[in-house]
Amino acid sequence: MTDETQGLIGPGRVAVVTGAASGIGRALAEAFAAAGSSVVLADLDGGEADVVAKGIREKGGEASAIAVDVSDATSVDELAAATLARYGRVDVLCNNAGVSTFNLIEDQTLDDWRWVFGVNLWGVVNGIQSFLPIMRRQGTPAHIVNTSSIAGLLSGIAFIGPYAATKVAVVSISETLAQEIAIAQLPIGVSVLCPSSVNTNVMESERGRPAALGAEERTDLAESVRLSIRESFTGPDGLPPEQVATRVLDAINTGRFWIITHPGERAVIEARFAGILADYPPST
Repeated sequence: MTDETQGLIGPGRVAVVTGAASGIGRALAEAFAAAGSSVVLADLDGGEADVVAKGIREKGGEASAIAVDVSDATSVDELAAATLARYGRVDVLCNNAGVSTFNLIEDQTLDDWRWVFGVNLWGVVNGIQSFLPIMRRQGTPAHIVNTSSIAGLLSGIAFIGPYAATKVAVVSISETLAQEIAIAQLPIGVSVLCPSSVNTNVMESERGRPAALGAEERTDLAESVRLSIRESFTGPDGLPPEQVATRVLDAINTGRFWIITHPGERAVIEARFAGILADYPPST
């Protein structure tokens, strides 16, 4: 454990997790609580987040649940204020909430883009805007984990254009944040989580889509792609969220930036960067 991350997880520490009602977010919240941290579970579905929080408390942990729309800066500010009011500090922030549509770009509506960008991109931005100033004022070691995806490294993936675009952006934001924190010599760590096949409900994320943005009109081909991806999440290569949470806590404890869950896409990513390097102009 490095000096910068000493004591970030455990008794007397506070972790905030968005998208905490299910999937990776729920597993993160439960892992922090099992390690002794107090946990704030933030989710659009406040009722389900409260169910998870009650389960943590029944096991002797300390947890509270708050209904939060991460796409709304005011809602995230209220999350930060409520965290401070209850616990007086925040040591770890996991910007984890995420959604996806499934269609070719030509079939994606502007409302599809607005929804995915609102949650996946603005959710991370809002989290940083609300919580980074708190961490700076505390002056004590802290850590921010932004959930991207293997899509953030692969970049272009047919049928999930808005999702992939946001996840590339989350990688860039995380790298930039890490650089700026290093320049300022702050005791704040940054990690970016890039999971591949994990058994979560992101394939059914339309359940949380605002009515004002309408319903997604998915083509038959796109639906078949969604189902294929869903099968990969529950198949032999699909990881349970608890294993991902274990890796995240380890990355926080060791100060590691990249959190990549599967080796399978390495060849594809190497080929992508080889193509980029191949088209660089020769040095003169």
